Amino acid sequence: MLVKLNKIRMSSIRRIAIITAFFLSIGISATNTYAHTPHDMVLAFAASPNYASDKTMFLVTDGAYTGWRYDEILRSTDGGLNWVNIPNGMNHPYEYSVLRVSPKFSTDQTVFAGLKGKGGIYRSTSRGDSWESYNTGLAASNLIVRKMEVAESSTGYVLFFTDANGALFRRSNTNANWVQVLDKTNKVTVIAISPDYATDNTLVIANNTGDLRKSTNGGNDWAELGNPTGGTIIHDMAIAPGGAEIFLATPPGIFYSSDGGSTFINKGNNLPNEAINNIAVSPNYAIDRTVFCTSLRQSVFKSTDKGDNWALFNSGAKVTLQTTLLNEMSDLQISRTYATDKTIFLPVFDGLFISRNGGTTWLQRQTRMGLMTGLALSTSFNSDQDMIATTYVGRGIAISANGGTTWSTSGWPNPTGRKMNFFDSQVVKNPNGSQTVVSATNSYIGSSNDFGGTWTVKFVPRFLAIDPDLVTFTTLRASPNFTNDKEIYLGSRFHGVLHTKDFGKTWRLQRGVPLDHPVTSIAVSPNYINDRTAFVATRAGQVWRTQDGGDTFLRVGASSIVSIGWVGQSYSWVAVSPQFATDNLVIVGTNNGIYRSTDGGTTWTKETHASVGSNAVVQQVEFSPNFDTDRNIFVNVRGKGLFRANLNGAGAVTASQNITLSLLENENIQFTEFQISPTYAVDSTIVGAARKNIYKSTNGGLTWAVAGFPDN
Repeated sequence: MLVKLNKIRMSSIRRIAIITAFFLSIGISATNTYAHTPHDMVLAFAASPNYASDKTMFLVTDGAYTGWRYDEILRSTDGGLNWVNIPNGMNHPYEYSVLRVSPKFSTDQTVFAGLKGKGGIYRSTSRGDSWESYNTGLAASNLIVRKMEVAESSTGYVLFFTDANGALFRRSNTNANWVQVLDKTNKVTVIAISPDYATDNTLVIANNTGDLRKSTNGGNDWAELGNPTGGTIIHDMAIAPGGAEIFLATPPGIFYSSDGGSTFINKGNNLPNEAINNIAVSPNYAIDRTVFCTSLRQSVFKSTDKGDNWALFNSGAKVTLQTTLLNEMSDLQISRTYATDKTIFLPVFDGLFISRNGGTTWLQRQTRMGLMTGLALSTSFNSDQDMIATTYVGRGIAISANGGTTWSTSGWPNPTGRKMNFFDSQVVKNPNGSQTVVSATNSYIGSSNDFGGTWTVKFVPRFLAIDPDLVTFTTLRASPNFTNDKEIYLGSRFHGVLHTKDFGKTWRLQRGVPLDHPVTSIAVSPNYINDRTAFVATRAGQVWRTQDGGDTFLRVGASSIVSIGWVGQSYSWVAVSPQFATDNLVIVGTNNGIYRSTDGGTTWTKETHASVGSNAVVQQVEFSPNFDTDRNIFVNVRGKGLFRANLNGAGAVTASQNITLSLLENENIQFTEFQISPTYAVDSTIVGAARKNIYKSTNGGLTWAVAGFPDN
């Protein structure tokens, strides 16, 4: 079971987010609802300087469309038609703030990623195929990256970044360490680098009150340029080729200097009466005098007379109201070969938009159509090879009768005929040997007794006392005795845990589990009929337990399960031993390794094994169905791969093996979710889902082969 969570980054607008998710679930497009088509945020972006020939782009997208995923860096080498995830080496729990590509990318293949939290900067010298920390010389207090820009030098690149405190740092490809150029008292917020830096060594910085400074020797010395905006913060800056002309994007509009920053004027006819938050200058500016900008609510404006007059060329990007207005139009970049390819990139919260004719027309490049969000295997998988998959803006629920090679759409009723979003499924083995599939989409729960052929579907009502909007789910777990007791626990975004004892005829909210922390994982004791025990994990890194069938939930491990505190990235996962009735073993995966309890969740011990403990960022944990004899658990670690770990009698890891290292290093494959065959003792089968393929191993993870994918 994989947690399915569309991360909404502003709780103050959560109702709009829920409504958006509901419309997406029934297939209404972004053009009509001012939402994503599909939910496709671009949080950072960089294009190759050789885009005209290599068609290469990198972007950061919110990985939480399936819930149990951290933000992902994706790469396209065909102009955005196809995207691959490039996670190898990204073993950290933080969000990304910025991406940049070396100006000499064609030869050095270098890409940089700046992180929030305390992750600093990661670098790849293999166009993203592998990543390494690039923080030598930085103190822990300098590792939150706010802005980052890269300049071309005669020998390679020079990278500048400003941290959350406002200090400015510099490092070239020939430097072994970062050098602090300005300390935090300078409160640097924006960096602009001359397109001619290789010859003029010029950069301009702005602080948090709009004061400007300029350096013509790479940041060693600075000249004060004053405060042209009268104390207003500057959102963005651009230096035109030649170095004399500087553009500032500010709340009062656009400020322009024609004399290297000595004087500025406020200019810009036909711009809206709102802040300008992005500005970009044509690399061919000396000839075409072209500048582009965006405002808080509109994009893209173009000027062909140095910013004197502007015209709006509608990009199609919408204001989603799911983030601050300043973040809606998050960036604006121009191809370095604009003179010939006329390409402009608009990465925004609504997606990635590209123009190939200087802004006249735009197209949107999708990054996540038809992606798989969940996977479940038949309880008799060894004999029937049945699988069921849930998809995001794809074919809804898909079923396979041949181990994932080919797929068909399930019989879930869909009167609109539009694509639906599903986020989780579970296959429950009944006492008589039959099986029941349970699945959920926003506000609906369904069960099937013929493995997805036909469904009984029920609407989950609103809970007006909590929130007037529809309930949106993240994960589910049914009772192992579902055929008799009809119990299901549903995790949600804003309603905590919901519980039904009659398959959806009536519902109750599980008091105790906080409503403001989306549920990321649920585990039910295999002995639930007797011990009435279930566990809930949240995105805040918390674990909750019921021992009375959901009547009460109490938090466990409050002082001993310690996640690395970072907003939106403190995911947790809980798994219960198949032998729970006798060993009382529970494992919790966090962004700070795994924790174990051998007394049913009352007390906890941190695992110290280097592979899955210590500081491992754990995405998923599962027990071997054959745990009573093989003592194995499987742990998916961000940026490192899937580990098979052996536990001793006390539940501690004694040894581990990375069973997907070859996939990660050779193909950049990190599983979105993995499932172990319920008949693992016989077939030794593990199935893992990536962005566009399902991989299967029939020898416990020693070798892997592509099995197929439930595409559109």
